[in-house]
Amino acid sequence: MTITLLCQIPDSGLGSLAREQGPGGTVLCAPQPAAVATAQRVFPDRRIEVKKLYAEPELGKDFRAFPSLALLAWMLFPGAGAEAPEEARRRVIDTSVRLIEISKSQEDAVLVAGPALLRLMAFKLNAIGYTGGFLTGFSPGERRVYRYQV
Repeated sequence: MTITLLCQIPDSGLGSLAREQGPGGTVLCAPQPAAVATAQRVFPDRRIEVKKLYAEPELGKDFRAFPSLALLAWMLFPGAGAEAPEEARRRVIDTSVRLIEISKSQEDAVLVAGPALLRLMAFKLNAIGYTGGFLTGFSPGERRVYRYQV
C-alpha cells in the first residue's frame, strides 16, 4: 500500500510540475486554492475530492514569525484564534483512514495539501507503520511517498 503526500504550490510555480496522465485513484485535496490548482495540474484525469477535512490547521497569528517552529509551538501552546490541536489531530486521523481505504482498494492514494497538514500526516503515517520522511517540513511542490511495512 502506497500513500503519496504532495505539497501545494503557488500558481506561479505550477508550470514546473509534471502532469500524470491517465486514470488512477481518487486524489484527496485541501480546499485552499493553491492545493486545488496543484491537484488539477498534476492529476488532470483523476477524480479530485476537495474537503475542508484536508485543510491546513489554523496555527494562529502568534507563530507566523517563526515558520520552522510554528507547528511545534502551536501543538504545545496554541495561541488565540488558533485551531485546537485536538481538532486537528482528529482531522489527521480521519484523513489517514480515508487514505488507507483508497490505498487498499486502488493501490495508490494521494493527498494534496499545505505543508502543516502534510507534516502532521507524515508523523501519523510513520506512527502506524508507513515509512517515509517526517523530520523536515514540506517545500512547495514536494512529493513524498509512504509505503506500508508489514
